[in-house]
Amino acid sequence: MPGIRVWNLGKICIFGGNMKGRICSLKFVSLLFLIMFGCLVFYKRKLQMINKSIGDSIKLQERKKPVNNMTYPAFKHPLAPPYPFPYKFLINQPDKCKYRKPFLILMVIGECQDFDSRHTIRETWGNVSIYDVEVVMVFLVGLPRIAPERTRDLLKEESETFGDIVQQDFMDTYYNLTLKTLMGMEWVTKFCPSASYVMKIDNDMFLNVDYLIHNVLYPDLPVRTNYFTGFIVRNTGPMRSKAYKWYIPTEIYPNNTYPPYCAGPGYVFSADMAKKIYDVAQEIRVIPNEDVFMGICLYELQIPPTEPPRNVLNGHKIEYNHCKFRTLATVHHYRGQELRSIWEDFWAKKSHKC
Repeated sequence: MPGIRVWNLGKICIFGGNMKGRICSLKFVSLLFLIMFGCLVFYKRKLQMINKSIGDSIKLQERKKPVNNMTYPAFKHPLAPPYPFPYKFLINQPDKCKYRKPFLILMVIGECQDFDSRHTIRETWGNVSIYDVEVVMVFLVGLPRIAPERTRDLLKEESETFGDIVQQDFMDTYYNLTLKTLMGMEWVTKFCPSASYVMKIDNDMFLNVDYLIHNVLYPDLPVRTNYFTGFIVRNTGPMRSKAYKWYIPTEIYPNNTYPPYCAGPGYVFSADMAKKIYDVAQEIRVIPNEDVFMGICLYELQIPPTEPPRNVLNGHKIEYNHCKFRTLATVHHYRGQELRSIWEDFWAKKSHKC
């Protein structure tokens, strides 16, 4: 055919000349479409991979940036303690473990204005000089709400006298108990990392330190790691009614169940857990229930609570009996003169047979 140029592409032909370059085969159009579609898919996937790589890089940079700074995107809620936040140590004992390697740290939780409880503990189970292994004790407090200037001056005097007060600049309230416990984790991490074990204990407890040391922790054995034990609470969830003291709204904790956790009055853990809990707390939302929050941290760390020796770490009150108390580590709801009285009898009969 004169005036017609033919390019044979297998079964596809394109005619020029008088046909003005029209495509003579729909197969060519299909092939062209498939090529273009394949290119689009390829570049889309390539772009997704690039974006993911950039996103991962940004996330890595965010995780590497310093925590506890004002630029951290804080979650705000009246019941959610602000955290991470640059809380400062107002009273500290940075050299408490400088030349020591304590077997046990006692972190005692109480209100800053409760001077009597601290004195009672120092004269009973908190008298660390009576034990046969190295024990260190600190009292964890926040800012006073009552007579702040007077309380502040008394706290400084108490710290200078006994050297066992640790305080940061958050308000000393029930809903800030989590902040207080995290302060203890921070203190162990930064100022006493040489310790073997730590016990967090409330100031209304009877504590049989000797039994805890020799029948739960065992100083003659290698120090355990990833160890966290106490009176384990399971199969519970947040209370959604505002009538409850432990009310937790869904905005703070959306799940209907809590992970297993150790009851707050007293639990013990290996010192390596202090840093692990402190670190993971920088990345998750803090809730005011401090014992539950410790359980959430353990869940995030994939470290379940360790089963304690049976009936040794109690979260309730038991009527005093010398022989019975000799085989217990903790008993709840003992303080003041009642604690002094039972401790005097308990220690006086220390060598008696039961």
